[in-house]
Amino acid sequence: MSHPRNPMRSGLRRGLIGLGLAACMLLAGCGATAPASGAAHKSGAAKTKTAATATAKTAMPTTASLKGWQGNGNVGISKAVGDPKPPSLVLPGDGKSYVWAKPAKAIQSFQFDAKTQGLFDFFFGANSKGQGYLFRIDTRGGKNYAGFTTSSSWTKWDCPMSGPTTLPPNVWIHVALSLTGGSPKVTLTGPGIHETLAFKGQLVGCTASGNNKTLSTYKPLGNAYGFQGDGLGPTSLTWIAHFK
Repeated sequence: MSHPRNPMRSGLRRGLIGLGLAACMLLAGCGATAPASGAAHKSGAAKTKTAATATAKTAMPTTASLKGWQGNGNVGISKAVGDPKPPSLVLPGDGKSYVWAKPAKAIQSFQFDAKTQGLFDFFFGANSKGQGYLFRIDTRGGKNYAGFTTSSSWTKWDCPMSGPTTLPPNVWIHVALSLTGGSPKVTLTGPGIHETLAFKGQLVGCTASGNNKTLSTYKPLGNAYGFQGDGLGPTSLTWIAHFK
């Protein structure tokens, strides 16, 4: 049995449909912008993933833990010494103790605080064997220089033959190394200390004359970097903090 159409109900239905269309057009464009919204969300996720990937390629281990470092010898974490509070990375000067890391992407600047009883080395632009370059902090005075030099492994290197010779031992020194533009430069700051040293023109060798050479063009052999306690003796310690 058929029922007669109710004009009021039909009008109400048409009104609701019209209202729904208007709301759809106002708020979402009736699905026209929904794909765009989804695309935007996908794009944002892609950007986040790209940023995370870039960060992972240059992520640096800290000096509060040995996690993320590779190395050899008796490197440890000091719970007694820090700047101003522990922990810190501690390296003995036994000639064989070092840590290193190799990011997928080259890092263009390094900063850290260091306190040494004698001397230590920071490697950069090196391959996984330690062949590359280093900057030495030397507090022995005399003809013992703090400066740039070259390395053939994590345990073998030339000596810097020019640079500061008056850095004090057992004092926290802030080291800022920039590799931007392929021209390394280091700035040292601390109590009564403000030294800036350029890579180009630095003398390297291990004698006062004869086999010295002058550094000119910086040609990194890899992205690896690391710390080495050098060889003054196992009781000569170096502490590193706030590496970034």
